[in-house]
Amino acid sequence: MEFLELFGMWLGIISMGFMILPMAQVKEWRARGSTDGFSSVHLILPVLMMGCWLRHGFMTADNMNIIINSMGVVSSAFYIAVFAVYTKDKSYLYTQLGALGAVFLAIFAYVGTLSAEEAPDAMGKIAAVAQNAGIVGGIYQIKTVIETKTTEYMPASMQFGILFIVAQWTLFGVLSGNMYMAAANIPGLIMSFISISLYVIYPPITWRVPILGTQQAPTKKSD
Repeated sequence: MEFLELFGMWLGIISMGFMILPMAQVKEWRARGSTDGFSSVHLILPVLMMGCWLRHGFMTADNMNIIINSMGVVSSAFYIAVFAVYTKDKSYLYTQLGALGAVFLAIFAYVGTLSAEEAPDAMGKIAAVAQNAGIVGGIYQIKTVIETKTTEYMPASMQFGILFIVAQWTLFGVLSGNMYMAAANIPGLIMSFISISLYVIYPPITWRVPILGTQQAPTKKSD
């Protein structure tokens, strides 16, 4: 078995393992009894990406693609359901889900009008664009951190996990000569570095960031 094949299998395994990382957020929601400070955008946008890649997988008979993204969609549905239980403003979440469904219908309807030869390539391009659209969630999160001046509600396990996986997928794309894959992951790689740097600029208040060890100094009470 060649190195790239082993590397691809390894990436498939860790990508599936990555799906359990949001459990840290679930524990936080349960402890607080609320999702205040967290955004559903980070849960909704990945579904768009995974749904598009899943459709592409079925069109190209890519079993690894189908397995990984099917599990991703199912796990995301679970986290969204939990978010719905603990969020106070459910209307915002339902609006996002409605928009997601409308986008899927539009994409699949368009691809359905193409020939059997054109459709898989078009779906692959759309999936790559959808993957980069996920950066919108990262930008929103960065905006929230800058406004609140703390990374209190930005789980470190998620950010380090994303960096770990995206860096390897980018490397795999370069080594395999699949520059579309590499290009699709580079924006996410840059966003991960920016997000992690915020742990230094705006440390969390009640917990210490692993690896970096940053945390805001406690506020001194006046006598």
